[in-house]
Amino acid sequence: MKRSVVPALALALAAATLTACSTTVPGIASDSAGNSPGPVIPTGLDVGQNPTTLRDIPPSSTDGGWIVEGNRMGDALIQVSDVDPRLKIGGVALRSYPVLDGLNLSDRVPDATASAFSRNKMHVGMTTTRGDKLEKPTVALRVGLYRFDDAATAAKALDAVEAGAGSQRRIVGIDGVFATEFKPGTVDSYRAEGPFVINVSGTAPTTGEATGFVSKAYALQVPKVQRFQPTPVSSVQTLPSDDGGILARTVYEANPPIYAKEIANNYYDLAGLVLRVEDVSDADMYRAAGVDAVGQGKTVVFRARDTAAAAKLLADRRSHADPTKTTPVAVPAGLLTVNCGQYTDDGTVGCSGQVGRYVFSLSTDTALDAVQTAAAQYTILAKNP
Repeated sequence: MKRSVVPALALALAAATLTACSTTVPGIASDSAGNSPGPVIPTGLDVGQNPTTLRDIPPSSTDGGWIVEGNRMGDALIQVSDVDPRLKIGGVALRSYPVLDGLNLSDRVPDATASAFSRNKMHVGMTTTRGDKLEKPTVALRVGLYRFDDAATAAKALDAVEAGAGSQRRIVGIDGVFATEFKPGTVDSYRAEGPFVINVSGTAPTTGEATGFVSKAYALQVPKVQRFQPTPVSSVQTLPSDDGGILARTVYEANPPIYAKEIANNYYDLAGLVLRVEDVSDADMYRAAGVDAVGQGKTVVFRARDTAAAAKLLADRRSHADPTKTTPVAVPAGLLTVNCGQYTDDGTVGCSGQVGRYVFSLSTDTALDAVQTAAAQYTILAKNP
């Protein structure tokens, strides 16, 4: 399976933030005046069964509209490293992406809370989780926003969470918040704010330190939610299903290892990308490149400010890679910016490349599929720079 160290949906997204297989970035040839004639598509490329034209992105379905809204909600979430600088590792590997009612909701909140949210018809949640390390962190913090029809329904959902908490949990005193010690050193808490229920869960060596994380998170999170303008329920299905063709430029993920294809085929902005990167320190290279949109399918495509910014981003991504973790995989000579490598830990293969203002990456199970998909992605971008 692709990048097996991360859970289901993270597979494609991990490639977006982790794939990097060389420190060399060949450029596109220029003429004597320094003008680029544009990328040349090599003849006879083997693209397998992958398409080489822009995807047709239909209007949003109901679920698709809520996923778009969930990604919009990334703008309403704090970056948990602002609570404590140790909280920097996590992102997509710890489920920092939208969740729909009934789809892995219990991976984000306790079972009793998931049941309370479902009974009150939660539409979508968006979460961010980070700690001091990915596996068995000493300190960690999860912040989630869960959207309901209106403020009254959100308040009702919070009442149901409180009723289902169970008497065995110790109540923790935080002003304006329902909080319990879920287990020693883990404080799980909730607050209704407009049509949202905010959930903050902090883990630390002591209950006092975890409570401090949670309290500071609310001080930062509540004002940010209050400034956010949620899309009216009646308008969610009319939200754009693409952003300037960024999703149309990806290769479609036909068989995602999750329940909803809309979650594996979607787009988001810089705020959503920053929530997803594994190490929040790496966010700076995307900001510097002016990335304003990301399309996610079988491939992940980043839209940078311009060609120069995209080339710099590709070089930066590759410089962040550990060369001992991949072995090179050959690609057709005409794919000037493309590199592929096989991961030594699980045998999957990742590729990355750049065409014009777009940078792309992908991860698949085999070298053949990876190179074919990279060739198809390069062709799509070369045709539509």
